[in-house]
Amino acid sequence: MISEDYKKWVDENIRLIILKDLADPRSGGSTNTFLIQKSLERFSYKKSRDYICNQLLWMEENTGAVKTRREGTETSAVLTRAGRDHVEGRHHLAGIQTPGDAE
Repeated sequence: MISEDYKKWVDENIRLIILKDLADPRSGGSTNTFLIQKSLERFSYKKSRDYICNQLLWMEENTGAVKTRREGTETSAVLTRAGRDHVEGRHHLAGIQTPGDAE
């Protein structure tokens, strides 16, 4: 059985991966659940789009790291200043792994 601590660690790690992807200049600061799903697979995370959408909504509501928008069945996200500051180490957002902790 997977412990709650491990589930929390995975959620926080995935949130950081999402923010790092959004901060990558190639993303243009935005992405969607399909692209996030493919990105997470590089780290051996097999997560549903519903799970990813919930993580995006969690970050929007609890930290302001992203802004989300529903587009049909797809959810897209845009990186905010708070999210960029977290990725670049200028500010820590609770509930998202600190860059360097996951590497």
